[in-house]
Amino acid sequence: MVLYHLVSIEYLLLGPIPHQNLHLAFALVLVFLGTLQKKPRLWPWNFTLVLVSLIATAYVHIFYYDLELRSGFPTTADTIIGTILIIVAIESTRQAWGLVLPILASFFIAYSFLGYLLPPPFYFMKLQPEQIVSNMGIGMRGMYGTVLSISANYIFMFVLFGSVLGASGATGFFMEIGRVMGKRYRAGSGMSAVVTSALVGMISGSVVVNVVTTGSFTIPLMKKVGYKPENAGAIEAAASTGGQIMPPVMGIAAFAMAVFTETPYIKICAMAAIPAVLYFLVCGLYVHLQAVKLNINPMTEKSDLSELVKRAPLFIIPLLLLVVLLMLGHSAEYCAFWAIVALVVLSIIRKKTRPSLSQWIEGFVDGAVTGAQIGVSVACIGTLIAVVVTTGLGIKLSALVEAWSGGYLIVALVITMLISILLGMGVPTFTAYVLEVTVVAPVLIKMGLSMIIAHFFVFYFACFSFVTPPVAIGALVASRLANSGYMKTGLEASKVAMGGFLVPYFIVFYPALTLGPTETHLILSGFVALLAGLLAIEIALVGQFITRLHFVGRTFFLVTGALFVGFVIIQDYALFVAGAALSSFLVLWEWRKKRLTAVSKGVEGGNCGALG
Repeated sequence: MVLYHLVSIEYLLLGPIPHQNLHLAFALVLVFLGTLQKKPRLWPWNFTLVLVSLIATAYVHIFYYDLELRSGFPTTADTIIGTILIIVAIESTRQAWGLVLPILASFFIAYSFLGYLLPPPFYFMKLQPEQIVSNMGIGMRGMYGTVLSISANYIFMFVLFGSVLGASGATGFFMEIGRVMGKRYRAGSGMSAVVTSALVGMISGSVVVNVVTTGSFTIPLMKKVGYKPENAGAIEAAASTGGQIMPPVMGIAAFAMAVFTETPYIKICAMAAIPAVLYFLVCGLYVHLQAVKLNINPMTEKSDLSELVKRAPLFIIPLLLLVVLLMLGHSAEYCAFWAIVALVVLSIIRKKTRPSLSQWIEGFVDGAVTGAQIGVSVACIGTLIAVVVTTGLGIKLSALVEAWSGGYLIVALVITMLISILLGMGVPTFTAYVLEVTVVAPVLIKMGLSMIIAHFFVFYFACFSFVTPPVAIGALVASRLANSGYMKTGLEASKVAMGGFLVPYFIVFYPALTLGPTETHLILSGFVALLAGLLAIEIALVGQFITRLHFVGRTFFLVTGALFVGFVIIQDYALFVAGAALSSFLVLWEWRKKRLTAVSKGVEGGNCGALG
């Protein structure tokens, strides 16, 4: 699978549909064989699935031109093959990702057969079974639509890049960053988790892979210096999730956004830069406040600055090459190909970082397996999208959201956020994003948002569903590494990732955040309000500023944050002035409280570590 995709970047081996079909065939076979590695007792069932998958994809490969011509009017053989494709797509997704997405797809498929029996607004004209199967699985739409093309052309190469990066030894660069930061700063161990997880997360293509890769090092380190297990797991989960919104690579869903919105990928990176920085500033503030609250001191872990410098090119040069090629206008898959080549060449120069043959093989295999798992989930969601389009369900849901919101954009945004988080629970980010773009983004566009802003809004919630209980997969994996309670870790991760739930609203109401047109006088005041509001809310959530905060103090900081956030949304300067006045009062109050505490203890001053 890897060899085919690498060669096809430089030489056109197959046309668009055969290329997607071969990608799907590889993905189905790899997922079913991968399950057999873990559960050999399933060999009769999975071997049968491999066989029928190969037969079905071979049929598509041979007759794809005829299938395009008779789309919507399939033969009996077409219908049988289409049904097989739908079944194997759903079953492979279940084996790779669990039950959430297959249940959702099955619900939509049932709706396509039975929706004509429902009352308005969900009623639609009855469709023949062969028409439904043609639309979903064999008519060169649905399963073989845009999303499978994105998986075959973009996602696979970037997932492979992330896996090869791990095999090359570049992760040693991140670990060295962690040691250097942890030794020099009070909250260094937590900050190292934020920095390294952001760097790995933006190229790994998977929150879970990121948590496991960096968390196996950062979580024990944080626990060792004094962070509670749920704090350590939460910091890692939130930082790993945030890697998906961090340019220049971002997560794999960002490539889908470029395709759907017909926006150059480099422009999407530029638009995402300031929101990403804001998010990680908030994560860093949480880490520092927790360090003060728990009275954590710098760790004593040995660090080697020279080793950090020596390992840096392994990560920095391929990444710079990737960015430069993107800026020159090359396709994303072409850029990823040459970044992989650069990574391989650089890793073999230095003996200490030179991987063995088995490590290279393992890296490429991991990339192929992860890419295959995403590929089958994309095929599954293709059937779902076909139902939404064919039955007009997307239009119906948009009308419902608009009616529930009463025409108020802010209410529609909240409803959209809740639906997006619900749709994103337990499924890959890319899949969640495509679901949300299909189901809920149209209502935001209908209410006046530009397409790119509407897509950015749902993109964020597709990412941050990984830290939203009750199905917070990123927090679940981090809690296992930290030996902490899952729900405690999930709730704490939501606090760390608080910026990820607010920044999308800022993107909508404050165009300067994404480099959009804004009145000059709003630019400076807006950024001040954004920073102050996010900081105040995080202080309230953690319960620590210059001194430990109790209920009343937390409430006042929460109100302060709400005033600044309100200003950004409705741009009423009365809210900005009120927020500035209240925040000034709270800072002075905290200083006075600190001095009185020091005097009562007979000390001439105090260590105000929180402000540092």
